[in-house]
Order: sequence, then C-alpha cells, then structure tokens
Amino acid sequence: MTPIIQAKNVTKIFGSTRSPNATRSLNSVSMEIFPGETVGLVGESGSGKTTLARTLIGIETATQGQVYKDGQLLAARRDWKNMRLDVQYVFQDPSTSLCPTMRIGAALAEPLIVHKKCPASERAERVRDTLLKVGLHPDVARRLPGQLSGGQRQRVSLARALMIEPKVLICDEIVSGLDVSVQAQVLQLLIELQNELKISILFISHDLRVVRYLCDRVYVMYKGEVVEDGETGPIFETPQHPYTKSLLASIPGVKHEKPEPAMQVVP
Repeated sequence: MTPIIQAKNVTKIFGSTRSPNATRSLNSVSMEIFPGETVGLVGESGSGKTTLARTLIGIETATQGQVYKDGQLLAARRDWKNMRLDVQYVFQDPSTSLCPTMRIGAALAEPLIVHKKCPASERAERVRDTLLKVGLHPDVARRLPGQLSGGQRQRVSLARALMIEPKVLICDEIVSGLDVSVQAQVLQLLIELQNELKISILFISHDLRVVRYLCDRVYVMYKGEVVEDGETGPIFETPQHPYTKSLLASIPGVKHEKPEPAMQVVP
C-alpha cells in the first residue's frame, strides 16, 4: 500500500548551515502515514514533533530530504498547493487559525472559496452540515470566535479543516489546552470522524494515555530523531529504546490505562 504522506531522511536546520549558531531541529527523519490510520507522534518539548509536522505540509521547508504524497515527490510550488487540498493542519490554539472579527460561518466558507470547492449557492448548506458533523449547532455559524468556549473553538477548527474534504488531518496538541471532560469529547469526535470519513490522522501529543487510546502506530522522537516506531501495543508494552522506556516510566499505569471518552453535541 502506498503511503498518503511519506517523509524520507528529512533534516531541518534553522539558520545558516555554515553558522555555529544554527539549530538542527530534525536529523534525517523518515515516517509514513497510510490511508485510514491514526499515527501518534510523541516526545518531550523540543524533540522536533511540530517542526516535522510543519515540514510535512510545507509550512517549513526541509533543508535536506524529501516529502512525498501518494508516492509522488513534492518539489514544485504547485505540488505543495495541490497537496494542501488533501492534508489539513489543526493547530493547538484555535485563535491562531480563526480571525476574531470573522463570524464562524464565513471562516468555514473561506476554504471553499479559496479552493473553489463548491458553488456559492451550496456553501451555507456545507457549513451547516460540517458544524453538525463536529457536534455543533448550526447557529454557531452566526457567532464570533470570542463568543465560544475553548472546546467549541477547537471543534470549529476541526470543521474548517474538514470543509474541503481532506484525506489527512494533522492534529498538533489539539486537546492539550482543554479540560479533561472536553478532551474526551474531542477525542471521541476524532474517532467518529475517522470511521465516517475514512481519513488518516497524524496525532501529535505529549499525553501518552491519549496516544495509547487513539493511535494505531506511534513514532517516538528525541532530540530531532525518530528513536522508535511501530504498532502502538508493542511500543507501549515492550519498548526497546531507553528513551521510550523512560518516557513511559514517567507516567505510571500508562501501558494499561485507556480513557473512555463520550461524545455530545455542543449548542
């Protein structure tokens, strides 16, 4: 099976490669995301998780290495633009992706206009259907981001990413700033969206319990490198790399505990 997204030996250096002050954020990292799976990306702060995700979607440019979509090398600017029709990024803080003065309905319709995905006469219905899909009442379309709770704003961010029907969602610490009960609702929402839409998810998190519950496979990053990867069960039950062992040992019970989130519609 061909991966939807694949990174091969990706290195990212911030600053001039000739400067002694240059920072090597990624060092020859390779990873794959296949259709319909949820891939976890874990590691401590500064390990390179977000830099890798941003490089996969072209927000950052790799210093060395290649990124492929559906087996095709992403090289030209047009390649990256077309790729973003299939891969959407959901940020940790919804305020970074939602304009505070733009009503939610307009914010959700914007990707449809930019990418010319549907006629103007159908946009309102698409917005309504997508809000319902993420568990929000259609009346939310008339509100501003500041009138919503943190959990509602994160659902809106998910809805905005889903508007153009992508194949992959990159979810970067999207539940870390939410209350535990709201985290559970968003996680259940991701599971239901994946089952319904058959999308792939790259789930970046420092919460190993969440990753254990949600992900099919896991990549463990340490100091800009992938030190271990594989199916979630074996990684958590029989880790091989010393860093993975220490990471799991820092949270007692993480090998066996699984949260049981519950979904509800937020008005």
